[in-house]
Amino acid sequence: MTESFESLRALLSGAGYAFVEPPIVHDARVFVELAGEDLRRRLFLTNATDGTELALRPDYTIPVCLAHLASGEARRRADYAYLGPVFRQRNGESGEFLQAGVECLGRTDRAAADADVLALALAAVELLGVKRPNVRIGDSALFAAVLDALDLDGPWRRRLGRTFGDPARLRWLIARASNGTEPAAAMDRKAARRKAQDLLSASGLATIGSRTAEEIADRVIEKSALAAGIGARARVALEKFLAVEGPPVRALKAMRELARKQDLDIGAALDRFEKRIGSFDKRGVDTGKLTFAADFGRRLDYYTGFVFEVHDPKRHDGRQIVGGGRYDRLIALIGHGQAIPAVGFAIWLDRLGGKP
Repeated sequence: MTESFESLRALLSGAGYAFVEPPIVHDARVFVELAGEDLRRRLFLTNATDGTELALRPDYTIPVCLAHLASGEARRRADYAYLGPVFRQRNGESGEFLQAGVECLGRTDRAAADADVLALALAAVELLGVKRPNVRIGDSALFAAVLDALDLDGPWRRRLGRTFGDPARLRWLIARASNGTEPAAAMDRKAARRKAQDLLSASGLATIGSRTAEEIADRVIEKSALAAGIGARARVALEKFLAVEGPPVRALKAMRELARKQDLDIGAALDRFEKRIGSFDKRGVDTGKLTFAADFGRRLDYYTGFVFEVHDPKRHDGRQIVGGGRYDRLIALIGHGQAIPAVGFAIWLDRLGGKP
């Protein structure tokens, strides 16, 4: 495989990506805060002499973005590549394994950048011996547009948005949400604040559990909205949207028809999706061999739209060999304060059978 990896390096370098090797050890908080407590169980952790919790890097994306921020202006265009070890506890697989991939930062022509990254990922797996991969794509921005178009209460919009990427749980949550008392029954802020003030007056306290009347009112409103549910129309629209699957062109047609029938104002999001399909065609990606799934996404706050994964049909464990997508919020969440266009992919080299 050494020769294949050298060819892979040449492919990524030839596409304009500069190889970097960020530190292996990082403050664990950056991974936990960005990817959630679920990741903690899979990290390899230790402690510094001052007590700081440290982690071996579980992937390259966050370390590459940290290195980008440390070496210059955040919004500058920069294209990075990598090939090296990462460390993550995995069932039935080694906790130390090799990943290769790219991170494209600061490129504002998003549709073209998405297409270039997908085309490069497909060229990479072909070079590594996977001739007829199965490719699935998704778009969390479309789901967010549907939630906005349904004008759901904030608590339900946030809860459903956070669950996107877990199809089974999301469908369960939508079914549960439709059993409420209908959205119109949710309590308004004036009534909630009055209830909170009455509660504080009755207790003779200025706060309860350090919560002010305003904070208590926010919690009352949230609980009221969650109890009220989303209503039958929202349930039907969400279920029909999440069921859309197939080649991107056919899926686009189905979503435009759904938007018309359900009176959903998602035209701008669909136009962006269509523009991306056009960029795929220009880059020579056969869209007829892609499968779009409306319920496919990643349960990470920093992913903002296009996602994809590549599978080797010869593998029977269902594990992806490539995962990628757009993560415009990541650098802002790390601490820069503003969204930076970003898209990339990672290849699980150990799943291709061999080490350099």
